[in-house]
Amino acid sequence: MKRVLLLLPSFFIVASFSCVAQSSASPIDTLKNSYAASGSIVVLDKNTIVIEPKMPAPVCALPKTENGKTTWQFYSFPLASITVPLNEVDETLISEDRVFTGDDPDKTYKPGDSGDTTMIVIAGKVGRQFQTLIYDREKFLELGPGPHSGKDYDQSPDNTEAFGLTFSDQASAHAFEMALREAVLDAKARARTEHP
Repeated sequence: MKRVLLLLPSFFIVASFSCVAQSSASPIDTLKNSYAASGSIVVLDKNTIVIEPKMPAPVCALPKTENGKTTWQFYSFPLASITVPLNEVDETLISEDRVFTGDDPDKTYKPGDSGDTTMIVIAGKVGRQFQTLIYDREKFLELGPGPHSGKDYDQSPDNTEAFGLTFSDQASAHAFEMALREAVLDAKARARTEHP
């Protein structure tokens, strides 16, 4: 089976007090907390965050079954960082998929199997791109113990219209997705208020 590797250059966390459960965390705090196992988030200002995924990025395999036949798409998101102006995200295009990250999932997959990882895909508004730092995943995997500089794994700037983030914990992925939508809507509301 020939694999096509697509490269994009590129539940709820609730604090409960007495009988009433209310979330005291801001959307940005929830983003940081829910993404902690997958990477880190740096806040540049109230409207912009930088997402720094842990490296190396996994290869994500997504099965599609039509007419009883399963085909596979393979994705890699070798991103060292993504600068995300929140008001440039299209919240209607944020999506969540269960994907497989093990070796050769296409050989062991049985219909109905669920992936081991959740992938959240984030896209910008039409015509907008995110600034990223990408790297050569294969070179990164060949490196021995560090420290290493970005030059050692061909880190370079690039732009992308969409990117994927992976989560081993589905509840964290869902919390991230919900908080991201809220943070994007907050940023857009601020932009309308500041620049009517």
